[in-house]
Amino acid sequence: MDAKLTIVDVTGSTNDDLLEAGKQGAPHGTGLAARTQTAGRGRRGHKWDSTAGNLLLSIVLRPRVDPAKYSGLAAVSGLAVLEALEKQGLANEIGLKWPNDLVARGRKLGGILVEAARDNEGNPFAVCGIGVNVNYVPTEVPDGGLPAIGLSDLNENVPAVDMLLDEVYHAVIDAVDAWAERLNAMEENTGSLAPVHGEYVAHLNWIGKHVIARSPAGDEQARGIFKTVDTFGRACIETEDACDPSILRRRRCAPWANRAPQPPTQQHYQAVKTHHAKQKSPATVMAAGLCKL
Repeated sequence: MDAKLTIVDVTGSTNDDLLEAGKQGAPHGTGLAARTQTAGRGRRGHKWDSTAGNLLLSIVLRPRVDPAKYSGLAAVSGLAVLEALEKQGLANEIGLKWPNDLVARGRKLGGILVEAARDNEGNPFAVCGIGVNVNYVPTEVPDGGLPAIGLSDLNENVPAVDMLLDEVYHAVIDAVDAWAERLNAMEENTGSLAPVHGEYVAHLNWIGKHVIARSPAGDEQARGIFKTVDTFGRACIETEDACDPSILRRRRCAPWANRAPQPPTQQHYQAVKTHHAKQKSPATVMAAGLCKL
């Protein structure tokens, strides 16, 4: 079965549709876009405003890498979206916000949701959902989130959504394939972002700014200066007490582990604090996201 991009007028959630298709064996690169979603969602179960006029796309990904490395897919896909928009002359003011947002002028332009599962044959796969505001800008702002902005606010001449869909669809697949090939050529314990680390950090917003890292529940995990993101995808924050940094790691309960699969939308986070006496190094944070002070 050959992979292709299908566009429908309306569906509940393109991610949900492709999670089910993936379980039935849909191949790598199977894409589904919708003009409108009635049950669109983002990370942590947040509602994603899916009104007509915006880019709403999901893709089945079966990269030939250790599934534990799937954590790098959001960053790779985000860079691919930037590349696709750049080809259309639209990416001049757009950057990335750790861990998975597209931002411009201090506002949210889009987001990426990667969900992992196993198919009925036991093979791991992921679905990458991509939402980009094009002609419609949501007015509702999630708690702790950024106000929205659209491509039409940044550019006078924005191509048709279908043209952007085709560019983004192919860019993501090509980027994931290249990332997997480079990752497999590296040592086994290499971080999942290693093949794209320099490029990813170069496009990150808020480097050098004072930030707060929060848990999915909204609890403050750390605050300080956002220094970088390491090759494992962890944000490094220089705290006020540099002699006692906290290491907060996000651990996703992966469905491919040796236990009963978890729902693909469920993510578990665990905070682990370690002490580095008199060692001046930034804390390493893997929480739900960053808020700028």
